[in-house]
Amino acid sequence: MNTTVAEEIRKQMADWNKTVSIEVADNNKQYVVKGDKRIAEDTYLDRVTSILGIIDKYPLRIWAMNQALDYVKEHIGGGMPLDEIINNARHAHEQRRDDAANFGTEAHYLLQQYTDDISIGIPAKFQPVIDSWETWVAESGLQIVATEQSLYYHDESKGVSFAGTADVIAIDHEGNPVIVDYKTGAGIYPEHALQMAAYSLGLWYCSVGNFMSVDTLNNVRAFILRLPKEEGLKPEIKEVNNLVGQQESFLHAVKLKQWQSDRGKWKRSKSRGN
Repeated sequence: MNTTVAEEIRKQMADWNKTVSIEVADNNKQYVVKGDKRIAEDTYLDRVTSILGIIDKYPLRIWAMNQALDYVKEHIGGGMPLDEIINNARHAHEQRRDDAANFGTEAHYLLQQYTDDISIGIPAKFQPVIDSWETWVAESGLQIVATEQSLYYHDESKGVSFAGTADVIAIDHEGNPVIVDYKTGAGIYPEHALQMAAYSLGLWYCSVGNFMSVDTLNNVRAFILRLPKEEGLKPEIKEVNNLVGQQESFLHAVKLKQWQSDRGKWKRSKSRGN
């Protein structure tokens, strides 16, 4: 991909971001879009990650259960009342989860800054993340055109609206749009493929950078990149297969989420005598 072309796309995306914004709605649960005439400002768009909450995350349930068991093993016989041990065990996974979430949030923020300015200071605990990211970008041959890019999709006729933020938008050596989402958690899970499918639909809908069209939608590539927290470990990389098929599955997840929230599943019972 010609560097000049990538620079032009980068400029187009920066200009687009000055005119369109995505803000958290008053309910603090959804988004509203401002600056896009296709979408009324009172239209609520669901978070992509909230929609994917409809999917049962079995590995995470097993992990939480193991955290509780480990807590019991660690404290049983140490003088703590059994009731207190059991109660604390119920919440043992929450601290680890929150610690991991905080690490991930800080890592995302640092990576965003680092892609704009490689001279920033990096705390030692995040150096393995930055090193892995640098190595992968160099080997992938990607040219980054945007980071922390807000994307959204709205189809009023089908009642489908959602929004999210892609960690990285890039261009590969053949000029194909590439979406990258990086993780610092324990693994890459199947629902991450649907998350990337949602972002690809959002990129097409927004036509950010003016390089997306119906013709290029089939050429979009999407990667999940899990960056290690420890020195010497290699990143885990997975590219989404059959992105168009994943898009269809995500749209089904949207409908299933709507069904879950719908209070009109049943007819109202009629009282006797009516």
